[in-house]
Amino acid sequence: MVGGGIHGLFAAYDAAARGLSVALVDRGDFGSGLSFNHQRTIHGGLRMLQNGRVLRSRKDMLERRTWARIAPHYLRPLPFLIGTYRWTRRSRWTIRAGFALYDRLSRHRNTNVSAELHLPKPRLESSAATRRLFPGIAERGLTGGAIWYDYQTLHPDRLTWTVALAAKQAGATLRNYVEAVAPIRTKGRVSGARVLDRVTGQTYDVDARVTLLAAGSGMPRLMSAFGVSGAPAYLRAMNLLLDRPARDIATVAAGPRGGMLTAVPWSGYLLVGTHQSTGAVPADETDPPEAALEACLADMNATFPPLRATRGDLRFLHHGLVPAVVRGARAELLPNAIITAHGSAGAPGLISVIGVKYTAARAVAERAVDAVARELPRGRGRCRTASTALPHAGVADVEGRLVETLREMGLALDRDVIDHLTGWYGTEASDVVRHGAAARLLERVDGRRPILAAEIDYAALLGQAVYLADAVLRRTPLGSAGHPGREALERAAAIMAARLAWPPERVADEIAAVERLYPPK
Repeated sequence: MVGGGIHGLFAAYDAAARGLSVALVDRGDFGSGLSFNHQRTIHGGLRMLQNGRVLRSRKDMLERRTWARIAPHYLRPLPFLIGTYRWTRRSRWTIRAGFALYDRLSRHRNTNVSAELHLPKPRLESSAATRRLFPGIAERGLTGGAIWYDYQTLHPDRLTWTVALAAKQAGATLRNYVEAVAPIRTKGRVSGARVLDRVTGQTYDVDARVTLLAAGSGMPRLMSAFGVSGAPAYLRAMNLLLDRPARDIATVAAGPRGGMLTAVPWSGYLLVGTHQSTGAVPADETDPPEAALEACLADMNATFPPLRATRGDLRFLHHGLVPAVVRGARAELLPNAIITAHGSAGAPGLISVIGVKYTAARAVAERAVDAVARELPRGRGRCRTASTALPHAGVADVEGRLVETLREMGLALDRDVIDHLTGWYGTEASDVVRHGAAARLLERVDGRRPILAAEIDYAALLGQAVYLADAVLRRTPLGSAGHPGREALERAAAIMAARLAWPPERVADEIAAVERLYPPK
């Protein structure tokens, strides 16, 4: 398998759980592409229903419930509020009718779901309550508001990593910073890939009966290398984490260009998006142009006037490329995932999956692995990823387990450290503490945050963190809500240097590389 975003990781997990021998490579870090750039929500398909796509909405509802079953520790219900207006598609009558259908279709949303994750029914609010909950809402024609509930992912990057852990525990081999560069062919059939280890510079072959491409915006390059077509166009998607306080409710409004924007509370700040380009962009774009960022800020300020956000308020810019369809000069989000077996195009043994939504990734991966199984001489078992809890992500007495571990070891940790460890690691928190005690790294990385030095070392030793950015952005939350400060970066780099034998010049380069990821002040 090629591609270690959420779709590729779920496919690797599913295939390994069915008994297949699985190897997955990614040219970057796991979950560092588009899976790193989303609005930290698991949606139930309400917008799809508004567009008349009832079947797609129903599928999203089912997947939302599946997430609540397999990863309850990392989700929480979050209310979303949108204004209702006279004589529009968002009139109270229209939304009341839509809510009735939505509630009917999602009537089993809480079945076998932990009580703390039960989603209330959607409801209408008065205009007075709407104005109180949504400061700056557009007033013209306002008649009130409408509230529905979806899930927020408390630690989205940790959640993605738990899927990687599930794949590894099922027997899959996962390698980050390994790039597929060319196909291997045997008697006309694609039988694996030649890969390049981008850290060591070594190349080697990975043999496979079936090769699955799930490479996100890397698909055009890969498809060209494998001699097939079908890569989509891409549009730019941006979410901005702003230095603004946030109420515990997400607000939704139409942007100046007609698309809907959402302001979501996350990690103590406000995450606003998703802002999409109107036209297609090159698939190799790594950073948005300055003009695109300025346009994004302008649209967000027009949509949510109280923001008055400037570049100086930007804590982190999430940027990614999403599959699109182009009609004329306008690009729109690809409506559905695409899974293609390329045998008829002269590449038997090659399958590609073009995913769209994080919420639907598990189900899309299941379909992709079904396609893989059809290419094999013997069929394989059924998918089990919808009914098996992800590692360390189930509902359990997580804090009790950690407290018992601390008692056994004669250790004490501050309250905020315990809260962080249990929230981020779930039932793996005890393993992290044991590692930290053995390595004598139970002090904080810096004085401001509850993150322990042991977590950085644990990421390098057992979490496949190759670079400093892997550890501070995806294996721990040290830098995911903004620049963690020079002191924290230097300490984290020193820990990784000790573990991975980095020379001093490498340490300086690693710190500089992380600092370039944050917007200049």
